[in-house]
Amino acid sequence: MRVNAVTVGIPSGIAGWKLLQGKGPSDFKAFSKDASLQRELAYLREKLPTKLTAQDLLADRRLQTIVLKAYGLDSQIGFDGLMRKVLDSNPDDANSIAGRMTDYRYRQISKDLNFGGITIPEIPAVPSSITLQLEGIMAGQSFLSASGTLGGVSIGNVDLDGLDTRAGIAAALQAAFRNADGGREDISVTVLGLKLVITDAKGRGDGSLSFQADPDSSARAYLISSTKGSTRVAGSGGPKVTDPATLEAIATKYSQARFEEALGETSESLRRAIYAKRMLPQVSGWYSVIADRNLAAVVQSVLGLPDSFASINVDTQKAMLEKRMNIADLKDPAKLAKLLDRYVAQSSVAEAKALASSTGTATLIQPISWGGNSFSGASAAALFSILGNR
Repeated sequence: MRVNAVTVGIPSGIAGWKLLQGKGPSDFKAFSKDASLQRELAYLREKLPTKLTAQDLLADRRLQTIVLKAYGLDSQIGFDGLMRKVLDSNPDDANSIAGRMTDYRYRQISKDLNFGGITIPEIPAVPSSITLQLEGIMAGQSFLSASGTLGGVSIGNVDLDGLDTRAGIAAALQAAFRNADGGREDISVTVLGLKLVITDAKGRGDGSLSFQADPDSSARAYLISSTKGSTRVAGSGGPKVTDPATLEAIATKYSQARFEEALGETSESLRRAIYAKRMLPQVSGWYSVIADRNLAAVVQSVLGLPDSFASINVDTQKAMLEKRMNIADLKDPAKLAKLLDRYVAQSSVAEAKALASSTGTATLIQPISWGGNSFSGASAAALFSILGNR
C-alpha cells in the first residue's frame, strides 16, 4: 500500500507548504519505513552496481523505472533507444547527445552514471628493488647484523650472527621486513646465486641495506643495483554505478521523488511546489523549464500565463518568459521562496474551488504526466533539443 500525504499528516495548501519547509522524506517515519519503498531501495542497491553498461541497466525494467524516476524522467521509461544514446554519451563532451540536450536532467543522469565517460585504465605498480652480491659467506664466516630501508619500510640491527648461508640470511631479512611492514607480504627477499634481491611489490620507493661483519670475517656485501619503482595509479572514469556515494545519491533522489508522488495524492500543487523547489535552482536556461511541464506549470501560474501558453512555439515561450522574469532569480533562495509561496497560495484557491464544484466523479485536478513535456511524444523535448542544435 502506497504511503500518501494524509498518512504522514500533511494538510494541503499553505498549511501543508509551511510544514514541509526544511523537511525531507526521512522526517516522516511512516513514509521512510514504507515496505514498498524499502524494497525498491534494496533492489536499487543490489542491482545497479552490477549494471556496467547502459544496455544492461535499461534491460532491467524495474531498475530502469527506479533510476529514471529518481531523475524526474518518468516519461522516458520504456524509451530505451533514446535513453541508451543519452547514457552512452560522454558527459564532458558538449557535442555528445547528452551534451546537446536542452533539458539538464538528461545531462545530469549521463554525468552521474558516466557510462560514456572517458576511462583511464589502472597503471599497475612497478616494483622497487635492491640487488646485492654477497661474498665470502661460509661456515664461521658471516655477518653480525643488517640495517636498511626499502619503500619507506625500515629495519634495524637484524641479528644475522651465525647465519652462514644466503638462504638463512634471506629468511631473517624477510621476517624483519614483514614485521616492520605490519605483517604484509609485499616485500620479499630472494636468493639468486650469489645475489640477494629485495623487492617491494607496491613500488613504494628505493632504499639501501648495509651489513655489519666482524673485522676478521670474509663476508662482504656489494650493491649491484637499486630500482625506485612506482606505486599503483588507480584507474578513473567509466561507469560510477559501483561508487557507494553515487548509489546513495540516487537512492536519496528516488526517495524524494516517491515522497513528492505521495504528496500528489492529496495535493498536486504541493507536489509541484516541492519538485520545483528542488529542481528550479539547477536549470541553466528557459528551455529546460519549458521542457519540464511541471516546472513550466509552476512558473506560468505565478506569471499569470494561461494554459494555452504551453502550446505556442517554444522560442516564443522563451522570449516571453525572459521579458517577464530573470531566470537567475530561480537560483536566489529568497526570491524562489516568494515565487513558490505565491504559487501554492494561488493553486490552493484553485483546488478549493475545484473541490467545491466537484460532482464527485471529476478529479480535483488533471495532473500533467510526471516528467512529461509540452511537445508531442514522450521524448520529443529531447529530440527537438538535438535536432535544433541548441
